[in-house]
Amino acid sequence: GFRSRFDNRDTALEPTRSGIVGLLCAALGIRRQDTKNLHELDESLRIGVRVDAPGRVMVDFHTARNVLRASGGTQETVVSDRYYLSAARFLVGLESDDLVRLREVEYALHDPVWTLCLGRKSFPLAQPPFLPDRSLYEQTDLEEALISAPWLRLRRRENIPDRLRYLIEERLGIPAEDNKIVMTLSDRPLDFANRHFGLRRVIVEDIAMAAGRPPIEEALCISQN
Repeated sequence: GFRSRFDNRDTALEPTRSGIVGLLCAALGIRRQDTKNLHELDESLRIGVRVDAPGRVMVDFHTARNVLRASGGTQETVVSDRYYLSAARFLVGLESDDLVRLREVEYALHDPVWTLCLGRKSFPLAQPPFLPDRSLYEQTDLEEALISAPWLRLRRRENIPDRLRYLIEERLGIPAEDNKIVMTLSDRPLDFANRHFGLRRVIVEDIAMAAGRPPIEEALCISQN
């Protein structure tokens, strides 16, 4: 979800920062009300996303009963539209000056405290949330790590894309180059319990695979097929 309110629950086209940090909080055992540890984690990380497969937007219709009204009492039945991405795949990179923090996150993703879900509890992860046979890219910046990580072919009939889209956060105090596309997003988590979010700036690039971009690797062993 990105701007989800009331009966219409939308989806962004890429993982939001609040979604990524929320998943890490679940892995680390940081509760919704624990804003202190949330802020420490959030402020220690710079995040980038590579769109390996954009997927397509789908919608489900959900029915809830005995929903509380703002004016008091309950409403017997509420139908909501809930959008989500199907057949999408993303590579998420985390950058930090604190190597201990990155190791802590790495261990937690291998052995999470709570079930890891993709945005909603109805979408638990079916595969581990880390690249197979890979550890941290030490002494490597976020851009280089996202570009050098392989594009994994998960299905035998999956076509290799011509281009990949990257969304990488600006470095603090360093504005993007004039020719870069920059988006301002309101998805920085400040307080999960009360749904308070702040702004962040993201550089968007569309890069040709042929221009020295990620090598192709077969990963059929972790496919759900």
